[in-house]
Amino acid sequence: MKFSIFILVWMLSSALWAQQFHTEFAYENMTIQNSYPKGGLKYIAPNGNTYTYVIFWTRITNETVRKLEVAVNLPNDSFTIPSSPRLNFYFYFPNRKMTLEKESLPDYGLDLKSYLDENWNVPSDETKTILPNTSYLLYHVVLSDKGLNGVVRAGFELQDKKLFYKINDLEINCGSIKFLD
Repeated sequence: MKFSIFILVWMLSSALWAQQFHTEFAYENMTIQNSYPKGGLKYIAPNGNTYTYVIFWTRITNETVRKLEVAVNLPNDSFTIPSSPRLNFYFYFPNRKMTLEKESLPDYGLDLKSYLDENWNVPSDETKTILPNTSYLLYHVVLSDKGLNGVVRAGFELQDKKLFYKINDLEINCGSIKFLD
């Protein structure tokens, strides 16, 4: 009996460790996979304010023979999440190269301080073309002016060709995805 329980616990824990993604959305001809967060540490901005950060990454896979254009546009405004109305959140989409080899590194290998120091108060605005049958990996950073008690989950989702960024119970229209001829 003890051996059976051990095997069951081992199998369940192995399945959980193998999960790379918090969410995975399969659409016609493409897939969006969103990671779990890393970070939870402090960042001191050029203006002297201290923020708590978490870093995520997303992989968008083009499963067709056509090019796929992903446009992300988000102002550098603060946002509040309905479940945490006293916290201000800021979002950045660093244009640094994310690879699967960086997944095990602290902060997914992103030099956050360097990136944010150079891009403080700069809106996230990027358009990327994903070639046929390839993937594009992008970082996304969530800053909070106060620490959040609880779990932070964030990622991209597609709704009627519009790209949405979701963080906990907040949904922001942040761009588009379209196939090119």
